[in-house]
Amino acid sequence: MRYGIIIAMLLTVLGPAAAWAAEVAVQATVDRNQVGEGDVINLIVTVSSQDSVSVAEPRLPALPGFELINSTTSQQTKSSYNNGQFTTEQSRNFIYMLAVAKKGTLTIPEIPVTVDGQVFKTQPIQIAANGARAVPPQARGRQQAPGGQIDPMDQMDEMEELFNQMVQRQFAPGQRGGGRPGRRGGAAPEEQLPINPNEAFFIQANVDKTKVFVGEQVTASFYIYTPGNVRDIDTLKYPDLKGFWKEEIEMATRLNFEQVIVNGIAYQRALLVSYALFPIKAGKSVIDPYKAKCTVITPSNFGFGRPYQFTKASKPITIDVAEVPAAGKPPHYTGAVGRFRVTAAFEPPTGTANQPVTLRIRLEGQGNAKLIELPNLNLPPSFELYDQKSNAKFLKDGNSFKEFEVLIIPREPGVFQVPPVQISVFDSETQKYANVSSQPLSLTVTGTAAPGQPAPTPGVKGAPAEPGKPSLPGLATELDAGRTSQKIWWIFTGLAYLGILGFLLWQVRTQLRSKPKKLSLQLMVKRRLKSIRELAAKGDWRRFGVELTNAVYFILGQVSEQGGAHQELGRLLEHTPPSLRGELSEPLRKLLAQCEALSFAPESMVADMTEKKKLDALLGEFEKVMNRAIELAEI
Repeated sequence: MRYGIIIAMLLTVLGPAAAWAAEVAVQATVDRNQVGEGDVINLIVTVSSQDSVSVAEPRLPALPGFELINSTTSQQTKSSYNNGQFTTEQSRNFIYMLAVAKKGTLTIPEIPVTVDGQVFKTQPIQIAANGARAVPPQARGRQQAPGGQIDPMDQMDEMEELFNQMVQRQFAPGQRGGGRPGRRGGAAPEEQLPINPNEAFFIQANVDKTKVFVGEQVTASFYIYTPGNVRDIDTLKYPDLKGFWKEEIEMATRLNFEQVIVNGIAYQRALLVSYALFPIKAGKSVIDPYKAKCTVITPSNFGFGRPYQFTKASKPITIDVAEVPAAGKPPHYTGAVGRFRVTAAFEPPTGTANQPVTLRIRLEGQGNAKLIELPNLNLPPSFELYDQKSNAKFLKDGNSFKEFEVLIIPREPGVFQVPPVQISVFDSETQKYANVSSQPLSLTVTGTAAPGQPAPTPGVKGAPAEPGKPSLPGLATELDAGRTSQKIWWIFTGLAYLGILGFLLWQVRTQLRSKPKKLSLQLMVKRRLKSIRELAAKGDWRRFGVELTNAVYFILGQVSEQGGAHQELGRLLEHTPPSLRGELSEPLRKLLAQCEALSFAPESMVADMTEKKKLDALLGEFEKVMNRAIELAEI
C-alpha cells in the first residue's frame, strides 16, 4: 500500500513533464534591430526543450551585409515546482557576433536547425542600418532576486552587453585600442590602407610596383594586422603565384610584431612571407591571396579579452607586364632584367701548359641572376674549354648571384690577354639596354707545348721520365709503343668490367632498399583512403577536401624526399624524376584544384562536387595518381 502511494505521487509529479518531453522550440533573436554601419550585434539561436535532445550546430546561410566575427555556445537548465507540478526546461544558445558591413534594410534569413533528426527553421529578422553608428543601448535594469540579490543571469547579460560596447569602441575609427607603445620609444609608422576597422585581423599583400617588364623583379610581402593579440595562426593556403618565377626572400617561422598606425588606429603588424617575383610572360599576372585562420584575443579596457577565430585572405593584386622593347636589343641578350655587376678572375693567376686552370665568373645584383647564361668568352686559340659548372642563389636582401666555374686548359706557354667578360642587360629604370663588363684578364702560362696530345686528368701531372733510360729509335720505339698500348687496353678492359659489376651491385642494392619504402607508401595511401572515405560517407566534404589535399602533399613529399607540408607543388615536382613530372604534372594540378575548391570555395560554387558519387570518383583519381607516382619514383 505504501509503495503504491509513492508510485502514484511520482506519476503525479513526472506525468506532466513526460507529456511535454517532445515539445521543442527554436527561435532566433538579435539584441537590437536599429544599428549603424560598423556596429556589432548579437544573433542568438535558442533551442528549448523540456527533455534532453540532440541538437546539431546550425549551418548559417549567407548573410549579405554582415561579417561574422565570432561564435560561441552556452547551455542552461532551469527547474521549477509550481502548483504541485515539477518542470524542467533545457535550452542551448548559439551566439553569433556580426558586424554590420553596409547601409540599408538587411535581412537575416531563416536558419535551419536539426533537433533529434528533425529540421526546424527560425523566422527571418529585419535589421535597419541607417548608415550612422548607433548609440550603444544602455544596460538593462538589474532585477533583484528574493533577498535583494542581483539575478546572476541578468548580471551575465549586462557583462555581455558591456563587452560588445567595448568591441565597438575598440574597432571604431580614430580609436587606438590599447595598442602597445612604439618600439624603442619611437613613434609607430603611419600607413593608409583601405581597411574595415571592425575586423579583428586582416591580411595585406604589399608590392613595390604593379607595372613591370617581363623578367623584372616585383617584391611581394604578406603581412598580418591586428588590434589585439594573435594566439595562433594556421596558414590554409600560400599564394600559387602562377605566371611568375618565384624566389623566397623570407618565410616567417614566428610572428615578430611591430606597432603601426593605420588610418589613425594602432595595429600590431607581422610579416608572414616575402617573395621576389619575376613575370614570365607579357599581359596581366595576378598575385593570388594568402589565406589563414587565426585566433585573436581583442584588448579591452578591463585587462581581459575574448578569443575570436575566423578565416581571412588577402586581396589579389594584378600586375601589368610588358615585353622588353625589341628596339636596341643586343644580339647576345639572354633575358637579364635589372642591374648587375660582373667580376672574373683566373684561379690561380698563372698556369702550366696542358694543365687546367679555373676561370671564375660571378654576376651579382638586383634581378634574377639565375636566368643569365654563360656569356661568350673570347679566349685565345690555344685555350681549350674543358668543363664548366654554375651555382646560383637568391639572397635575403633581394639580390641574387650566379657564379660560373669554367675549366680551361692552355696548350701553349706565353702571356695571354683575355678581353673582359661582358653581358647584356635591360635596365628597367632607364628602360634601356646596357653592357656590363668585368676587368680585362691576363694569364701567364709556363711549360712546353705538346700539340696533338690529349689533356691530362685535371689536377694530375704526368710522371717524370725514368732517369738513365736510353732513347731507342726505330724498332725499339715501336715495341715500346705496342707494349704501352697493350697495357692501356688491359687497364681499360678491367675498369670496364669493374664498372659493370659495380653498376649491377648498385642496382640490386637500390631495388632492395627502395622496395620497402614503396610498399610502405602504398600502405599509407590505403590508410589515408580509408579515413577520407569515412568523411565522404558522413557528408563532411569540407574536411574531405582538406584531408585529401594534405594527403597529396604528404605522399609527394615522401616521393620527392623533400617533406611536403611547407612546399608548393612546383617545387616538389622539381625533385622528382623526369618521367613522373612529364606524366603526372597535369593530373596532379587538376586533382589539387578540385581538393582546394572543396576545402575553401563558397558552397554555391561547389554544390555539384559534394555528391557522394563525385567524392568517390575523386578518391579513385587520388588512388590512381598517387600509386602511379610511387611507381615512377626513384626511391
